[in-house]
Amino acid sequence: MPAGRYDGFVSLKDETLANLPPPFANLDTLTQMFANKTLSQTDMVVLSGAHSIGRSHCSSFSNRLQPSANDNSNTSMDAMFAGKLTQDCTAGSDPMVPQDYKTVDVLDSQYYRNVIDRKVLFTSDAALMTSLQTKSLVQEYTKWLIGDLKWYKHFGDAMVKMGNIEVKDSTKGEIRKMCGLVN
Repeated sequence: MPAGRYDGFVSLKDETLANLPPPFANLDTLTQMFANKTLSQTDMVVLSGAHSIGRSHCSSFSNRLQPSANDNSNTSMDAMFAGKLTQDCTAGSDPMVPQDYKTVDVLDSQYYRNVIDRKVLFTSDAALMTSLQTKSLVQEYTKWLIGDLKWYKHFGDAMVKMGNIEVKDSTKGEIRKMCGLVN
């Protein structure tokens, strides 16, 4: 990311939800939310690859754990995977599980394989298989390996575009001396 961005004087976590795609979003909603921030569907698919790392509370996808019988649609969850998650999600009030169950905490192409195999937590991830354009990108990024510069270039470009959304100036923010603290 280019250096020297201004951080806001106040950061409120409640203000983030309106700007983040919900985990239950369909492709039209995702596409519109990204377009509203000047990001393309290609940006959306490549940035979704960040779901290769991280965790989610079970409450964010619990609606997907009971798929209809014989539902093998693009957005349904694999039944065996749903069964495993059902077991993992009963361990507490709202436990967290890895977003990529196979290569936890590794930024790699496994996320895209999981999308194809219907082994993703969110409807918004599964929705990437519902159009020819996004499905094609998912399949293309499945071939990405560590050291393959194409995905990294696309990801880096999309991150820079995202970093340039609603950039603050000195009247609305500051360059912090310590990231977690207002000067």
